[in-house]
Amino acid sequence: MRIAVANPTAGGLSGGYRKYLRRLMPLLAGDRRVSALRIFVPHGAASVLESGLDVRGWNPADGLRTLAGDVAAFGADVVFVPTARHMSFGQTPVVTMVRNMEPLLVPFGGNTWVEGLRNVARAWDAQRACRRATRIIAVSTHVRDFVVGRWGIPPERVGLVYHGVDPVPVGAAQPRGSNPILFTAGSIRPARGLEDIVRTLPLLDPEVRLVVAGDVNRGAEPYARRLHDMIGTLGLRDRVRFAGLLSDQQMTEAFVGCAAFVMTSRAEACPNTAIEAMSAGTVTVSVDHPPMPEFFGNAALYYSAGDPAGLARQLRVALDDDSARARLGRAAAERARCYTWSTTSDRTIRELERVLS
Repeated sequence: MRIAVANPTAGGLSGGYRKYLRRLMPLLAGDRRVSALRIFVPHGAASVLESGLDVRGWNPADGLRTLAGDVAAFGADVVFVPTARHMSFGQTPVVTMVRNMEPLLVPFGGNTWVEGLRNVARAWDAQRACRRATRIIAVSTHVRDFVVGRWGIPPERVGLVYHGVDPVPVGAAQPRGSNPILFTAGSIRPARGLEDIVRTLPLLDPEVRLVVAGDVNRGAEPYARRLHDMIGTLGLRDRVRFAGLLSDQQMTEAFVGCAAFVMTSRAEACPNTAIEAMSAGTVTVSVDHPPMPEFFGNAALYYSAGDPAGLARQLRVALDDDSARARLGRAAAERARCYTWSTTSDRTIRELERVLS
């Protein structure tokens, strides 16, 4: 099977998507069922992938028609578009993947009008891509239920493939320690719901600190300013640290070293940081809406989004109940073993093969 992987982005690749490409593409290329794999990425993004892969750059300024022509010249049996953007490749079947739920669920949700309208356009393009694709890969049952129930896509056209996670050689949850640190990670934008944990800090012991990893997305600068103003108003500047983008190793160290990981996101498809936290055996408190329970199961404590008092109650359990900490840490590490990149690769290839059957 000859596979073309088309990435019709404007040039930027998020950290989670970069990791997805880095981990998955070599496995696809090395699978015996794949005779050839060519990956098309925007110019300047080729460094994301290891040498030895067939990677071709394209210039977004030239338009999607140029990319479509380059893909057609490769003569693929199937084209995989992991970004749910509509593209036509003539008679060649297309498999698209839905991996971003924010534009679909909360397009405005605290964003500026400009960013909200961009999200509306992204949602429209994702829906068009799904309607016209030969097959769709959903990265969670939450996503699958949405595209089937909300968009009316026939369920037999939608497959389910979870993302994988790199294993971390850590067992149960780490001891709380004398200076407990709460950790949260992800792009800083309204859909992350970071105000939940900021409003919760004053309800916890004064020695509890918060570390926020991630950078501010374009268009989310007003939200970041509101967040910093809130921190100042609540007198929390000495208890909150913004760590910026962290390397994979630094992320692992943060998961292992924190007293608890806090997941406050309002809209997720497949929450990579959640799986990474579980892989490290980290005690986690998460929002209770989909898809979080789908991934965490019994390996997390839950609260309702926008409820600082409820979050505080669960964090007190996570921080102070040693038996609960040990149970959650063991459950997290065990559950994370279900999410491997080899499984992601195998199921992705199976989905691509189905359009050729």
